[in-house]
Amino acid sequence: MRITLINPPNVEFTGTFRPPINIAGLAAYVRQFGHTPNIIDFEATISKHSEIDAEKMATEIMANNPHVVGFSTITPRYPLIIHTARFCKKINKDVIVILGGTHVSGEPNNVFHDLSIDYAIVGESEDPLVDLLNALEQKKDVRNIENLAYRGDDGQVIVNPKRTFIKDVNSLPFPAWDLLPLEKYRDPVMFHKNYMGINTARGCAWDCNFCASNVVWERKVRMRSAENVVEELRQLVENYNINEFFFYDDTYTTHKARVFEICELIIKNKLDIRYFVNLRADTMTEDLTIALKESGLILGYLGVESGDQRILDQTGKGESKEEIRKACAIMRKQKLPFTCSFIIGHPGDTHESIQATIDFAKELDSDQVKFLIATPFPGTELYRLAKKLGKIEDIDPMKFDDYTCYQHVAVNLSKVSDEDLLLYQRKAYEEYDLQKRRIIPELSHPAGGKNKKEIEHKKDSRAYHFTGATNDS
Repeated sequence: MRITLINPPNVEFTGTFRPPINIAGLAAYVRQFGHTPNIIDFEATISKHSEIDAEKMATEIMANNPHVVGFSTITPRYPLIIHTARFCKKINKDVIVILGGTHVSGEPNNVFHDLSIDYAIVGESEDPLVDLLNALEQKKDVRNIENLAYRGDDGQVIVNPKRTFIKDVNSLPFPAWDLLPLEKYRDPVMFHKNYMGINTARGCAWDCNFCASNVVWERKVRMRSAENVVEELRQLVENYNINEFFFYDDTYTTHKARVFEICELIIKNKLDIRYFVNLRADTMTEDLTIALKESGLILGYLGVESGDQRILDQTGKGESKEEIRKACAIMRKQKLPFTCSFIIGHPGDTHESIQATIDFAKELDSDQVKFLIATPFPGTELYRLAKKLGKIEDIDPMKFDDYTCYQHVAVNLSKVSDEDLLLYQRKAYEEYDLQKRRIIPELSHPAGGKNKKEIEHKKDSRAYHFTGATNDS
């Protein structure tokens, strides 16, 4: 069957986007079974909010007359996906529309908000997608396909039992890079030229209350072998002339012995690469940092989350401020650039704890920084808490475009007002930037390059008019 897989545009417009190797992996997988995949990455081709047009997107999607259209679904993009699916059905009422992704896994019963959606796949998608395509092609019953959600004869949503995870992730084909607009994947802040994403493992061993990773992977970490990872890197270097990478793993350094092995193989194979990974503070040691840097690591990303130990403890992250300080000190000693990410608006966050977070960010003095607004994404512990507190009772799914961590408060679980949360976010960036006395931190280039966008600092003109109100409702 002809299936077109869609990566919707970045409605959040955070300034960066990632190659969608999730759907590229699915494309490679279904192609093994005789199906004909196509990929449209609107995130790579639509760069301005004014360019988003669901009807035009649908026209492009339906241009090659697919039998099936599959959307990769994250929460803030759900409303746009619905609008686009409606237009696809107008062009061809018989086209089958499928949803997958973290939003589906978190809220499988609510993704059938609109009749334009035919099926949804919950959790790991490779085998259920192949089973569904085979059944549709052969006109067989789909109701016993594990991981599938659909409407029953009475219109009620049925979510089938989950199947076991794929045990050998080395058996999965490399993504269908030939179906991606490779030249589009550029990030001048991070890389010198076009880059590619790679997953060396699936899942995360930890259980942070704000993270949607475990919604799909259930805290079960499955790692590819070092040899398999390096072979993928080698093929991209030799066949596509790509030597810059973003490792998407939730925590790349979970199994340090494997990381050392990957580093050794990169050097042994003389792969001249540059890459960026997500790290965890309590896994960082000096010898690991040296190995990562020698193999091409240009920047490590640490999720710090809070500068208040009480708040940090309740996230479920399982780290202390001292462990974070130690990791940052190690990376600074080895001259490895690093980013620290913080969340403002945790459950129970107060004016004092948020200020402690800003102070901790300045103390750590990372090369780059992010301050995000806490957002309860479907399936997370924050989402369950928000529902328990009546904060998101009977939410309109078509308003999920508000669920972004940037410049917006979707649901406030903290002890301060919405207005003050946004002021603290602005204050955090501006105070950090003043400390750096240079270009905006998130626009600095870890390899020494520069982005032209700069900010004028007028210290005497800054005033933060906090309401001082509490959020006790």
